[in-house]
Parts: sequence; structure tokens; C-alpha cells
Amino acid sequence: MPTDDSRPIDRRRVIQVLGAGGALALAGCLGDDEDTADETNGAEDDTSGDEDEMNGDKDDTTGAEESELASLEPTPEGDSLSEDDIQALVAAFDDEPMNDAQQEANSYTPRHVWKWVSDENFIGLHFNEPNPEEATELDYITIGQKGLFTEESQPSEEFTHFHQHTADGWEDGHGGETGDEGYWLTHIAVREIEYPFHDEPIEPQVDYGFMPTPPEEGSEGHETDWETPDGGEGDLSAEDRDVLIEAFDDSWTEGQDDAPHGTPAHVWKWVSEETFLFLHFDDPAVEEAENLIYFGMGKRGQFTSDDIPAGQADEFTHFHKHEADSWDAGHGGQDAEQWGAWLVHHATRDHEMPWGDVEVGVDREFMPTEAPE
Repeated sequence: MPTDDSRPIDRRRVIQVLGAGGALALAGCLGDDEDTADETNGAEDDTSGDEDEMNGDKDDTTGAEESELASLEPTPEGDSLSEDDIQALVAAFDDEPMNDAQQEANSYTPRHVWKWVSDENFIGLHFNEPNPEEATELDYITIGQKGLFTEESQPSEEFTHFHQHTADGWEDGHGGETGDEGYWLTHIAVREIEYPFHDEPIEPQVDYGFMPTPPEEGSEGHETDWETPDGGEGDLSAEDRDVLIEAFDDSWTEGQDDAPHGTPAHVWKWVSEETFLFLHFDDPAVEEAENLIYFGMGKRGQFTSDDIPAGQADEFTHFHKHEADSWDAGHGGQDAEQWGAWLVHHATRDHEMPWGDVEVGVDREFMPTEAPE
């Protein structure tokens, strides 16, 4: 008997089977299907009795299909950092890549604490008070790259700000003369904040407007073998790694603790109701990891482009569901109604991933999960 191709398409089922991308590809065909359905209304009316008799079975099937779709409940909200959380993070970020004269806030560089994670790179936290010990909120995470104040040495566009390692004061360290030694810095805002270099408050995002210090156009030179003030550059020690793991002691997923400590390769820390930080190591069992390869931020939301932070789809490439049967099953989504978090991954060292060589900077190729509009 010929198949009746004019029956209505179950959109939810299409999304479940094909994924969001496949469903969108079919969207252009739905109009033709509806026209065909109109032409066969008479035949459908003749079979309405049979359809009514089958309604119970259809309802049961629909219920089963919808139950297969995980993570439909909102991602649990987080909390701002407690006083104890801030003290633990300040203690964990205990390196000082700047000279003594720039440590103007109770032995800290204003608002910042730092941690070396490789021979050329460090990560940092930027708080809302000059003395980090007195802070009440975290404003930014920071990633630094050793280099020179030249166009050639600037890693990529997210590294908007250059800071000299040696200066007479913190303000004197911003920018510099062509060829000065120091660090190129990326700043990622982790909550809605207001700073003088922005005309209005900004939401969580990679901040391409953070205190820009453009180098001289066409300037050449890149060196990283100069000596830093603290001489502390290098990979994390096992002790340093363990202190960081202990400080990043939150979780946000369900059913995905596939590693001894929890989710593979990651540890997490909520910093607001909507956002959390993460460290991504080079081993699924973080307590056995040798290197940190990413420092990043996640923002809770749904699998829709409208929820990508600040519309930065090129930066927040990866969506992860908060509820799944395993860590791998949490990657991406199948429906715009699903909840999870959008993640930006900033590489903290050059390394290799399945999609290719990754350089220090925002990894715009990190496991992309294209969301429905």
C-alpha cells in the first residue's frame, strides 16, 4: 500500500533524531508538505475515526519521546563568592609577575592575583577592590602571555592590554615604549560590571574593550626568554595543582561524574548566580594532571543563540547540558528548551587537541555546538 507522505511532521521527533542542525535544514521543506496535506484533506477526514481510536497510543508515544529529552529543568543557580571563597582563591593565586613597586595594595598589584601555569603564561583574578583580600566580588578572569610591547608580539585581538613587568607604580606599567618587556593580557568579564573604559555596564563576555594599549603599527620583535621579577614562571607543581582543585570546589552538572573527583578534566567555581569559572586540565582525573590547558567561564542558559553571552558565538563555542547520562552525552543539545551553560575556553598554553594545534588565546574551534536561532 502506498505511503502517505502528507502526514504532519512531528517537529520534536525530528529534532531528537536529527539534532538541531538537521531540523533546521528541513525547515524549508515544511511549506510544501503543508500544501500537499491540504490537497488530501478529504482522505484524511475519511480516516478520522481510525485516528481517534489510536489517540491513546499516540499520546503514550509522545510522552515516551519527550521523556528522552534530558535537561529540560533550569540549570541550578550559583552564588557569589563567599569571604572564605575569596580568601582561598587569593591564597591559591600566590605568584607575583610584577616588580615590588607595583604591589601597591597590601603587597598585591591592585585588584589582581596571579598564578604561573607555564614558562610563558599565567592566569589571574581581577577583583572589585584594590586589595584582593577585601574584595566582595570577582570582576574578571585574566590570562597573561610573556612578550614585548610590539605588534608582532601581541598574540591575538583578545589580548587588548599590555603591562610592563617593571615600573615605578601600577599605573606606570600600563602600555609602554615599543619593545618594552611585559605581558599581554586577556580579560573576560564574569558578571555585569561597570568600568571607566566602557560607556555603559557590560555583561559577561570576552572584553575586547579592556584598557586597550595598541602597539606601534608594524612594530617587530618577540622575546620571552627574559627574566621575570619573581622568577616563578613554569608549570604548576603537583602541590599548586591540588590547591587550585581544592579552591574550585563547586559543581553544576547531574549524572556526569565520570571521573574520580567528578566531571572529567574540569573543576568549577560559581562566582555569581549566572556564571562560574572552570579549570580544564590535560587528564580526565584532575588529581593526576600535569598541566592546565584552559581557563574559562560558563554562563547558565538554554540551547539557543539568544542565550549566548553578549552574542559572542565565536568565543562561546560550546554548550553543555547540566543533566545527562554521562559527560559525553552532555555535549551540545537537541532542543532549544534544554538547559545547561555556554562555555568560553581560553587556552593557557600551546597544545594539541583533536581539532588541531591550539595556541594561547580563545579557542574558537573548541567543540562547536551550533544552537538553533
